[in-house]
Amino acid sequence: MNKFSISATIQFIVLTALLSLFFACGSSSTSSGSLRDFQNKEGDSKTSDAAEAYWAIPEQYKNVPIEQIKSQIEITDYMVMKGAATNAGTEDMNADFYSEVDITGKSKGAGGAAVAKESPKNKADRDALNSYANKLISLEGVVALTGTQKSSPKDIQERTPGRYEIWLCADKNQQRKPCRYRAFLLYEAPPGKGEEIFTKENVIKVWGVMQGQHIGRLVLPNGYTWKRYPKIRVLDLEVIK
Repeated sequence: MNKFSISATIQFIVLTALLSLFFACGSSSTSSGSLRDFQNKEGDSKTSDAAEAYWAIPEQYKNVPIEQIKSQIEITDYMVMKGAATNAGTEDMNADFYSEVDITGKSKGAGGAAVAKESPKNKADRDALNSYANKLISLEGVVALTGTQKSSPKDIQERTPGRYEIWLCADKNQQRKPCRYRAFLLYEAPPGKGEEIFTKENVIKVWGVMQGQHIGRLVLPNGYTWKRYPKIRVLDLEVIK
């Protein structure tokens, strides 16, 4: 009887220990962060993937020395680009990653897609500007302003640290207000500068690769209109003044 009791007691202790170990393992956490943190860590976030695609440098220009890029520039004059700074008021707004909102306040669909009753000229302008995609370009200019007054803020946004979306005015003297000949730049630089990364007086020169069109809202003294502009992934930038 005593032997049976001792044996039963030992079995009970062993079983209790095993059960405790089982439940402890089952309740342990594999991640101390949020689901978004886990997705970002694993590279499984659709938002993160979209952002990387939006900012990506085309493969053929990755790891190419910048001096070689500069020697192969194909476009140096804004005015030679057919379709640039043309009316885009009757087609879908840009929706690459950060979408624009149309004049009715509704979010629009696929960037630059055709819509009902689109004019032949609109289609021709869009196709013409998109035909420059992946061509190397260099432009000089100043940062465009968000409004028509000299006191208007510079049109720069740093939505993600170190990634600047900049509207460049290719008329560096800005003789016309608002600036008519603009380009949309994607520029990576040290983070935290925001609008202060450049001054209103700075003249900058950029070298980059064309990524087709970006539709933006042009603010006018009595309202606004939609225009199509060159979209450029900047590979190098120099402040020349």
